[in-house]
Amino acid sequence: MEGDHLWYEAAHVVGITNALNVAADGLAALPAVTALLPPVAEGRAGDPAGAIFARGDVPPVFRLLARDPFYAADVWAATRRAFGDNRLARRFKEALAFAVSLTSRSEWGTGFHLAEMKRLGVGDGGVMEVIGVTQMFSSYTKIADTLQLEPDMGDIAPVDDSPAPGGSPR
Repeated sequence: MEGDHLWYEAAHVVGITNALNVAADGLAALPAVTALLPPVAEGRAGDPAGAIFARGDVPPVFRLLARDPFYAADVWAATRRAFGDNRLARRFKEALAFAVSLTSRSEWGTGFHLAEMKRLGVGDGGVMEVIGVTQMFSSYTKIADTLQLEPDMGDIAPVDDSPAPGGSPR
């Protein structure tokens, strides 16, 4: 695990981004789309979701998740942990979340994380760099999948049999 902190932090961002995208796109958190479940108004959010609404500018997905205030609070806490400054900067995390959203074709996530990147000072050149890298890796992955290629990186990255953090040895 030593030296892998950045990878685990990035994986946490990827995981929570996918979770938010599934909820937002599945429940229709986009302004132009009628939500499958109506969002919860600020005054109607029960504890502990009330703390989320106290923040003010709550992303629409949390207004939908607040129908179950305990679940919304758990997702909110996980999101704050994933996107808080740790070893990876917030701008990097938003760029990663933007790439994940592009790859998974999440309309909500793409728009949300693009806006966050812009808010954090990422210019058009930075946005296009993320799009270019995402497109390149997505293309290579699609080609490899289509050709049913087997990974050939065994000599470069041998199997690591050490347990994952919190896991048991194999």
